[in-house]
Amino acid sequence: DVIARIVAGHPQSQIDDLLPWAYRPMPLKAVA
Repeated sequence: DVIARIVAGHPQSQIDDLLPWAYRPMPLKAVA
């Protein structure tokens, strides 16, 4: 997902937006 955004032209000056601490914690989904 992050790599796709970088390839799609996400500005390098805003690269911190793509790093893990910029994401809201997401609830885990059951994978069963």
